[in-house]
Amino acid sequence: MLVLLSLLLLSVPASATVAGDIAAGLPMEQVIQNALGTGMTIEAIVAQALEAGAKYQDIVKAAVALKLDLARIFKACMERGVGAADLMAAAVQAGIGMEQAANAAMAAGAKLAEVRQALANMGYPGADDYTYSAPTPPPPPPSGTPSFLGGGGGGAVSPAR
Repeated sequence: MLVLLSLLLLSVPASATVAGDIAAGLPMEQVIQNALGTGMTIEAIVAQALEAGAKYQDIVKAAVALKLDLARIFKACMERGVGAADLMAAAVQAGIGMEQAANAAMAAGAKLAEVRQALANMGYPGADDYTYSAPTPPPPPPSGTPSFLGGGGGGAVSPAR
């Protein structure tokens, strides 16, 4: 019983901080998961991780593994001086496609010329022709379809007086 309680306490970060987790040598994936578990935004996590000396490559690799929004990761890194080309290379090295990395960089606010140059440097065929189209929101439901998922009723019946 005591062992189980100890394991449970170890798996929950009491008041984990990004800098503290990095100093403790935790893997970046765990650092990010702990911080997200405390309600921190991904932007705040990236800022604190970089300030604590984390490498942007490790942050990007963890973000890819955790399937986080790369555009938000890229933007937070770019706001702290990391170049879009470096972020794209780190993302490709972490296992995503070159075009997906380019799209994330563009969504984060990178310049088209910089993204095309990065693609060319990575050997992307047709880098000079790369274009970015922002994702579109999903279409609304077809008309005539109710906008609620039904059910209704279901309350308890009051006895008659």
